[in-house]
Amino acid sequence: MATITLKLDRRRANARGLYPVQFLLSHKGATTTIGTGISIRPEHWNGEINKAVVPKCPNARAINADLEEAYFRLSNALRGLEADGRLAGKGVVEIKRLLTATRSEQRPELFTDCLQRYADSRRTENSREAYLYTLKAVRAFGGHDLTFEEITVIWLRALEAHLTEQGLSVNTRAIHFRNIRAVFNSAIDEDVVRLDAYPFRKFKIASARKEKETLTEEQLRRIIAYDSPHQIRRIARDLFLLSFYLCGMNLVDLFHLDRLRDGRAHFVRTKTAGKNPNPVSLLVQPEAAEIIARYAGRDHVLRFAEEMAAYENFKNRIQKALRAIAVELGIEGLTYYWARYTWATLADKIGISEKEIGKALGHVDTSVAGKYYISYDWTKVDRANRQVIDYVYSPRP
Repeated sequence: MATITLKLDRRRANARGLYPVQFLLSHKGATTTIGTGISIRPEHWNGEINKAVVPKCPNARAINADLEEAYFRLSNALRGLEADGRLAGKGVVEIKRLLTATRSEQRPELFTDCLQRYADSRRTENSREAYLYTLKAVRAFGGHDLTFEEITVIWLRALEAHLTEQGLSVNTRAIHFRNIRAVFNSAIDEDVVRLDAYPFRKFKIASARKEKETLTEEQLRRIIAYDSPHQIRRIARDLFLLSFYLCGMNLVDLFHLDRLRDGRAHFVRTKTAGKNPNPVSLLVQPEAAEIIARYAGRDHVLRFAEEMAAYENFKNRIQKALRAIAVELGIEGLTYYWARYTWATLADKIGISEKEIGKALGHVDTSVAGKYYISYDWTKVDRANRQVIDYVYSPRP
């Protein structure tokens, strides 16, 4: 007799560091899986049919309800096929084909539901909001019950025309289409939708090159010299400069940075941690060490992770303070990310190689040799960073 159970496939995480929840179909000693379109962190797995994930899992109630409904739907379909004698002589793969066909006839998987689950699974609040923004745009154009089969090349072109009429820029439209494509790729990986339903082979996502926001040397020196009676503005200035002195380290990575080892900052960028962990090791230069000493934490390099309840609140306060500094100094549009762009731009200006700049920024090495064979010499980045800092502090005629 064929049976269906629920399992978490722990063999390989997806690009976001999540593992797929699957149904395991067994028959006469053979097994196969049926995708659910749901992926979770392993620590959120509970495994019971009506409580598959623990309450602290994002969107736990909806996930448990969806999995319970799917389990009983498949179980009932399996019993129906057996009662009709349609399982006789069938292998497990053929039974799966019958079950998934039955499931499709009853209720096609909704793209909008998958997009909602994908948004809920994102690692950061900013990423989640970006996918919810796309969900809102898709629902406004295609409705709440949009299926994968309805998203064709023609539909994508119609959505592009609609978004253009709404006044969205080419890069904003590109964000929406990349988000839609990511959900399609995830659904294909989870066996929710067939590969031949993928519409992006014939639909190219247009985008425009964006001028990078960087400071001039003179503007950067004004920030270095800046002072304020407002404590939060002094903190924002210091953290902006600390990012610059650490090769453009992102604020989220500074916030969570563990204790230094041998005078070096060792970390994996939060942005890429789920895709391809790429450890970075940066020597803390004297200018950075001076700032760190002012805000030293007990268990972290900086104390803010031990004082603030949530990173997002901390980030918003720093960005607001930077906007105030920008007004005072007459630097339009200044954000924290400008420290990263500025470091990379100045490094290129003084002749640092693109490879060393990429390593300093924590970019993943895509070459086979770089990924598997070369143990990188981080002193190259240390020397490059020292050159950039010295260039900024060197006197000008």
